[in-house]
Amino acid sequence: MDDHAHAEAFAEETSGPVAAGAGRAPVAEGGFGPLTGAHWLTDLLAILSAGLICGVLTAMFAISAAALLFSSVLSTHITLAIGICLLGTIVLSMVIALFSSCPGMLSVTQEVTVVTLAVIAASIHGTMSAAHSEAEILATIIVMIGLATTVTGAALLAMGVFGLGGLIRFIPYPVLAGFLAGMGWLIVSGAMAVILGNPLSAQTLPTLFETANLIKWLPAVAFALVVDLAARRSGSPMVLPLAIAVFLVAFHVAAWVLGLPMAELQGQGWFFTPAQDGSITLPFQGNPLAQADWTAIWSELPKISALLAISGAALLFASSGIELSVRRDIDLDRELRAAGLANVLAGAGGGAAGFQGLGLTILAHHLGASYRITGLLVAAVCIAILLYGATLLSFIPIPLFGGLLLWIGGGLLYQWLIGIYAKVSRREYLIVLLIVALIINVGLLEGVLVGVFAAAALFVLEYARVEVVKYAISGETYQSRVEHHPDDQAYLRKNGSKIQVLRLQGFIFFGSVQQVYHRVRQCFETSDVRFLVLDCRDVTGFDSSAIQSLTKICGMVREKDCRLIVSGLNPALSQRLNRLILGGMHGSAVLHFDETDQAVAWCEDCLLHEWENRPGTQHTQRFADRLAHDLDDPHAFEAMRPYLEKITYQTQNRIINQGEGGTDIYFIESGFVRVQLETLNEQPVHLRTLGPGTTVGEMSFFLQRARTASAIAETEAVLWRLSHNDLFQIARSQPELAHALNSHFIRTIAERLDQSNALVRSLID
Repeated sequence: MDDHAHAEAFAEETSGPVAAGAGRAPVAEGGFGPLTGAHWLTDLLAILSAGLICGVLTAMFAISAAALLFSSVLSTHITLAIGICLLGTIVLSMVIALFSSCPGMLSVTQEVTVVTLAVIAASIHGTMSAAHSEAEILATIIVMIGLATTVTGAALLAMGVFGLGGLIRFIPYPVLAGFLAGMGWLIVSGAMAVILGNPLSAQTLPTLFETANLIKWLPAVAFALVVDLAARRSGSPMVLPLAIAVFLVAFHVAAWVLGLPMAELQGQGWFFTPAQDGSITLPFQGNPLAQADWTAIWSELPKISALLAISGAALLFASSGIELSVRRDIDLDRELRAAGLANVLAGAGGGAAGFQGLGLTILAHHLGASYRITGLLVAAVCIAILLYGATLLSFIPIPLFGGLLLWIGGGLLYQWLIGIYAKVSRREYLIVLLIVALIINVGLLEGVLVGVFAAAALFVLEYARVEVVKYAISGETYQSRVEHHPDDQAYLRKNGSKIQVLRLQGFIFFGSVQQVYHRVRQCFETSDVRFLVLDCRDVTGFDSSAIQSLTKICGMVREKDCRLIVSGLNPALSQRLNRLILGGMHGSAVLHFDETDQAVAWCEDCLLHEWENRPGTQHTQRFADRLAHDLDDPHAFEAMRPYLEKITYQTQNRIINQGEGGTDIYFIESGFVRVQLETLNEQPVHLRTLGPGTTVGEMSFFLQRARTASAIAETEAVLWRLSHNDLFQIARSQPELAHALNSHFIRTIAERLDQSNALVRSLID
């Protein structure tokens, strides 16, 4: 993606200073120079050098892309293809240089987009060749290229305007890798077609080893290998210009020594034959709109749509690579807008599509020319070549263009077909191979589409294996925040297996809902379940299949004469579930609670109400009996009565205030008390609800420190207060009773701690 492989080679060497200007101050967003006050004129020599070198390379890449554009059809119109690619490159360079978020950003007509345009051009040629003249075919292809570039630009511009730069994160990595590897193969295949003059296919493959062809493609392969090796070893940005210069000199010296005239070399396919008037043809010359067959163009809209996706993904990928390589933040949405505007303008003139160039931008930064004017100089060099450089075709051998394309395509193949092997799973690598195989044998669009579906199927398969049941726990260890009398608490622990809680997580869909169904069935097989609680606080959504499976779970619950409770659903999901499940025959079997604690507390109340031999409910008598039982002293209440103060609290009365001194302990005779943690500017956190037969305030009472939470009467409650001084008096007058009280308090604290530990152990297991 201008993945010109030299970008990869140079980028690997940027672990130190990224560029000669890496230590410079940031460049002003709207101008040509740094914010420090230094002017771009101070680096004029570096800018001129970079502009010339990058301009020549940009033109070379554009001409190579032009050879690729008409490699399989209309090869005699190479000067027109060069005009199309150079025009696109000039507009791209100027507009993106001015509007990019990264000064020094260079652009070029990209091989990955040209390959797609070449595929469409070949398809149009095949469709029209039987019934249309070559002029009509050529006009149709010119219009198609301009239209595709314009539409691509409009799409990129819209993506930038609507802030869709982050879409690169949604492209499956194997699809992107397969697409890039497939692009690499198409570029390599196109390079061989440029060198040999015929498309590379299974039928033409044996001709590769004929002597006349062998001596053409071997120098190109050698050039690509030498440049790649030298670039990787040295990391110098001058490797490519020097390699091109050496190849040109060596080739022309060899031709001079062998006495081969230029006309003979052109006849043998070593050079492009220049136009008779010696100029490059521009796409808007004449009136191609009048001759174009629009029906043939409309039939290629699916492939043009693929170009939109390819360009968007490639641009975002290249921009992300530039961001990492030059070590500065890049606004992806702004890059989309800049590339979109540039392509709209280029397409209006018939130019080919392109976008920001990774390798060329890194090269400009290496040369210390991270200024907007650098891109304008590159455009100026391309304009000069467009106007006066047709004769260059008489001096640049075709194997050099082929070698550049082989280097680019080979770099993509190596990086995304071989280098990626250790970075992805075996299943993902099979998707990469599948995409490449389809691109080679069927087509670009088909390969990408099948790759997307394969990646989606793999995602579903992998996500279905993610455990959606976070944990399964019974009422034996998971109890509500309502603390009952020890007798009730013991009964609930003994019958806790009748309450089963499944905490679900993630998005429940057709691939993962079977986990829930099997866990529910397992609960019924292993326990005498009366209440099944589905804790959905971490559930993000259900698909229709999951809802249908919940219907099956409802049926299973009804068969077992149980109750299904769903808790923690957000309002939208709860409403949807009510609409799809709760309105029919299963309506009486399902209850909804906002919190799981409320659901478990409701289940516990049901179990306690069903307890046939539950002790009586006369509160005062029960309190006296409780003290007798807890202290193992039948006269405990009478002995303590002088030291106890009976207090009645109305609903919402405060019993304990957080932060106050802990000088009293309270025995709850009747009613319920809510214990909550209070923080500034936030809602109180409900810690526990205490019922008859329990105590509150014992922790700070014994530690003699400030209260760590508040206690508030949830209902009208009757409590007995024992102060610290009164306990001291009991210790002096009745030491045995004081010892029994202390043992009871310690046992209560230990039981609460043991209950918490059991819950933690069950969640860990």
